[in-house]
Amino acid sequence: MNWSGVIPAITTPFREDLSVDHDFLAKHAKWMIDSGCSGIVALGSLGEGATLEFDEKLAVLQTLVRTLRIPIVATISSLSTSAAVLLAKKAEDGGCSGLMVLPPYVYSTDWREMKAHVSAVLRATKLSCMLYNNPIAYRTDFLPEQIAELAEEHSNLQAVKESAADIRRLTSIRSLLGNRLAIFVGVDDLIVEGMAAGAVGWIAGLVNALPQETSIGGFSRFCASTPCRNLYS
Repeated sequence: MNWSGVIPAITTPFREDLSVDHDFLAKHAKWMIDSGCSGIVALGSLGEGATLEFDEKLAVLQTLVRTLRIPIVATISSLSTSAAVLLAKKAEDGGCSGLMVLPPYVYSTDWREMKAHVSAVLRATKLSCMLYNNPIAYRTDFLPEQIAELAEEHSNLQAVKESAADIRRLTSIRSLLGNRLAIFVGVDDLIVEGMAAGAVGWIAGLVNALPQETSIGGFSRFCASTPCRNLYS
């Protein structure tokens, strides 16, 4: 799994009867890839990961893997560790290239329990994994020292999506780990600062609406360019 570039957190489309619209899902994903995105993250918050049934999640992954010849990343989120582990195994069996691992929904606790949950998922798969840190949304905050601890113990943890909305988090992770983890910006209005702090990619919701504008010219070149600064300001 090459963790770099602009990877959209794809939305999950529905028909009027609330069944997943797999035809539109495939069309929408292809549009973003044709616009220059380097992969797709499925089943995230934007993808209704908290509300889809287990079989619906697997069907979404199957549609994307079957339709596209680029990396598909499955978001692993669940109320329980056992369900998260099962989804990770099914995603690997189904042909996904990587996993984005979240803490449990709803339940927020201390580092000891959060580490146990994430470690169980990481041990359950050989796939390359990204840790998603979003303390604003999930009330669980993986500090840079804790991320470093996970990286030391799990070789398949290879990236982190940092959404603490504090650019100092990126520099702290880089200070502790160097290039051990690929750092992704997870907040849409911190992409330029994130690149300056060492991020190599962007997991974004905005791309669903504006894929050509947000992936134009490649992530690194675009964020360093004058047009980007003008657009950003």
